[in-house]
Amino acid sequence: MTPARIRWLAAGSALLVLLLGYLSLNRAVTIVADGRTTTIITHAVTVGGALQHVGIQLGPKDSVDPFWFSLLSDGAVVEVKRAARIQLRADGNLYKQVSGERRLPILLAQWELSLGAGDRLLLAGRSVSLGEPLPDAPFLALELRRAVTVTLDYAGETFRFLSSAPTLGEALAEQSFVLQAGDKLEPNAESSLDKSVSATLQRAAPITIRIGAQRFRIFSAAARVGEALAEAGLSLQGLDYSEPPPDQAVPSDGAIRVVRVSEAVSLAQEIVPHETVWQVDPDAEIGSSTVIQAGQDGVSSSRVRVRYQDGEEISRVEEALRLLVAPLTAINGYGSAFTIRTTVVDGVEIEYWATLDMYATSYSPCRSGVDQCLYGTSTSGVSVAKGVAATYKDWLLAARGVIFYVPGYGPGAFYDVGGGFPDNRAWIDLGYSDEDWVGWSQWVTVYFTTPVPAVVPYFLYP
Repeated sequence: MTPARIRWLAAGSALLVLLLGYLSLNRAVTIVADGRTTTIITHAVTVGGALQHVGIQLGPKDSVDPFWFSLLSDGAVVEVKRAARIQLRADGNLYKQVSGERRLPILLAQWELSLGAGDRLLLAGRSVSLGEPLPDAPFLALELRRAVTVTLDYAGETFRFLSSAPTLGEALAEQSFVLQAGDKLEPNAESSLDKSVSATLQRAAPITIRIGAQRFRIFSAAARVGEALAEAGLSLQGLDYSEPPPDQAVPSDGAIRVVRVSEAVSLAQEIVPHETVWQVDPDAEIGSSTVIQAGQDGVSSSRVRVRYQDGEEISRVEEALRLLVAPLTAINGYGSAFTIRTTVVDGVEIEYWATLDMYATSYSPCRSGVDQCLYGTSTSGVSVAKGVAATYKDWLLAARGVIFYVPGYGPGAFYDVGGGFPDNRAWIDLGYSDEDWVGWSQWVTVYFTTPVPAVVPYFLYP
């Protein structure tokens, strides 16, 4: 046998002796599993052997630290991590997994989530920090609340901060804004912080309300007198009033006075104005008026309501009770006869039977006050072009097809409806095609030309 072979045999024998010695050693091992910590003495060589020694079985998703096949050393600590169903609600999504991992940073990394400034993690409604291990439980429900911006107007200043608190009140409390009785917070303290919010906080102040000889003291953040009275259960009744009035701001000294009011009623007489009506006078020319019957005022008996404050009269109101002498209605006539006249307008001789000053504007299919070409056809079905005019709906109903002549425009007839101008009751909208459109915005004299229509438009009468 060669010397080299002898040396190899010696080394192998030594290694075998050492291995047998290692296997025969007793080892103290601490096992942390299922909420218990147990220290055992074992001949097991690996972590798995130690667990088998105490009868601990691992589920499909359970894990152990150190690894199952790791060699044991004396004093080793073995930790069994039981798998749990873990779910996390975040950003409108639900993340799930079955894992023995209890370290939040690792779980968040596995879900590709990160915490921003002010964000918080909740476990069963309780805040947990990133460094806090999750409990050993079979089911863990987590929630990631993202921080939103809270803007608070308070005492003339604006405060802006991030918060992931569930409600506005809790967010303010975390910033040392403690709410007190009577404080006014808009929106209210129970408002959910699921998005950024702007809030206003008004601190309650002492308010003294005087009613006769009585005094009431409350603490309120009411901005108006009426609000303060309502909070105190002293809202005004009947003819009562307050100083300052209910719609006024609460005065800086917090002093409000409620005044009680009484009334007395007596009878009095008053004049009843007569009415005036118009009717057709066939003998008078259109545009003229006549007096058919003179009017006369009537007399009625009325109640006089006298209001007293602190025994002194402050107002007197009369209320009609019954008619003593009936008023006589004044009847005025308006002419309906027509006289055909001629005149020269724009160098053209025209025949007309009436005139009317009207405010003139203009439009075309693509120039009608909107962004689209919507008005190619008039309300009457006639294509919009020069000679087609629009006016108010009720005027069109009375004058559809009635022809006219406008200086600077020419002849035309009413066929369309437009929006008009509330302050200009006499209004005409002159139609054009898009190619020949001319802008109008002025008062003109409209000549109503022959032939005279069978029914005269009512707006030509006085």
